[in-house]
Amino acid sequence: MAELSPSVASVRKRPGMYVGDTGEYGLYHLVYFLLDAAAAEARGSQLQQLIFSLGEDGGVELLEDGRPVPPDELPDLLTRWEPHRATDAYEPLRFESLCVFALSEHFELEAWDGSRQWRLRGQAGVLLELPTPEPRQEPGHPGPRGTRVRFIPDRTLFEPGLTFNVRRLHLRCRELAALTPGLSIHFRSPRLQDWLQYPLGLGGLVQELTEPQLTRLQTPIMAEAQWEDVQVRCALQWSRGPDCQVWSFANTVRTRKGGHHVDGALDALGAAVGRMGRRKKPRPHASLLPGLTLVVAVDGPRSRMVFAGPTKDLLATEGLREGVASALTPVLERALRDHDTDGVPWIR
Repeated sequence: MAELSPSVASVRKRPGMYVGDTGEYGLYHLVYFLLDAAAAEARGSQLQQLIFSLGEDGGVELLEDGRPVPPDELPDLLTRWEPHRATDAYEPLRFESLCVFALSEHFELEAWDGSRQWRLRGQAGVLLELPTPEPRQEPGHPGPRGTRVRFIPDRTLFEPGLTFNVRRLHLRCRELAALTPGLSIHFRSPRLQDWLQYPLGLGGLVQELTEPQLTRLQTPIMAEAQWEDVQVRCALQWSRGPDCQVWSFANTVRTRKGGHHVDGALDALGAAVGRMGRRKKPRPHASLLPGLTLVVAVDGPRSRMVFAGPTKDLLATEGLREGVASALTPVLERALRDHDTDGVPWIR
């Protein structure tokens, strides 16, 4: 068997350094790397459909109709990463693809474009064959172009007994479908099959989250604004109950502890509600939270997504709170005025 490339050998020697740890966090990030790359491609209008499959053997397969990586670029993509080039727009994809390949017990890639197709297989970070383009022989492929990736994590590199949880992976696909309105995801596993598509984007997710409850607005409020090179989107609804739930994302990463983008969105909401009332003063956050379901997402250059800690649970980009509040306030005010808010007593 061929020797490991230096980059692959480094990842396999210290996997926790590259994927966070060798427990659940690192294991799931192998899947998240591929899903995030597909979602980024969908946001660039290069991909519309993704089929995600979880096998009984613990293998994961992604079949998508996006633009495939050319065969002559694949070996380099999967075996070499240069940290000093990490600012290159292509380097994040190179790094993530290399990590998935390096930490797989078994790896397969099949791609097709027009009249040609090519395949690649690898095992424990070693390429078993180079992709050679050949005439396309399988007309059953969905669409004129696409890629199928399948891998089984190398269990010898992760903590013993770890397996993928179907519900957790389904939730991640659900999040990405809501964050990418033009993307349709077919989730398949032996125990769960589901089609995930949200034409309303974050508004559709809020509708789903509040569906079992008695809501105060007929439809969710949705708003979108730009602050410098960061796009911010939010959707919200109030229900007739005490519970509050906030979902937040930064470049599709779920920030479970919130961050400056959430604080900025709440500041904007408080200011917009205040402008609707007689006193014209911002409403404090605490008065807005009962029954509130809020989804906030920011997208921008990776260099602008500064997290507090290595787990990316809390977004702490300098100036983001003030920027989001300033950009969102007038948009939310217009949205509130366009809605029937009679059912929301604190908007008077």
